[in-house]
Amino acid sequence: MTTAHDQGVIPVLTDAQRLMVAREYAGLTQDQLSDALGVSMATVQRAESGKTSPRRPTIIAWAFATGVNLAWLETGKTPAGPDGPDGGNECARRDSNPKPSDP
Repeated sequence: MTTAHDQGVIPVLTDAQRLMVAREYAGLTQDQLSDALGVSMATVQRAESGKTSPRRPTIIAWAFATGVNLAWLETGKTPAGPDGPDGGNECARRDSNPKPSDP
């Protein structure tokens, strides 16, 4: 018998849920994120509730402020990583202090 665990099911999140997950992953309150983005707290609340979709510049700023991958935040697709073309096994996160790559 095949179970969801055996198949490695990945839950599908809505755009609003991904925005909230990104904020919570970064350990920010809605108020702290709104300050970082330069928008009202109502804008963050409406985006996370799915009542409105933020404009792309706001989504880009959201990705930078929370440290999550922009492509995942916009599409829900996990970027390719060391575990194969379907991505890694944890939430994509940008390193706040990346090291230079080897030449």
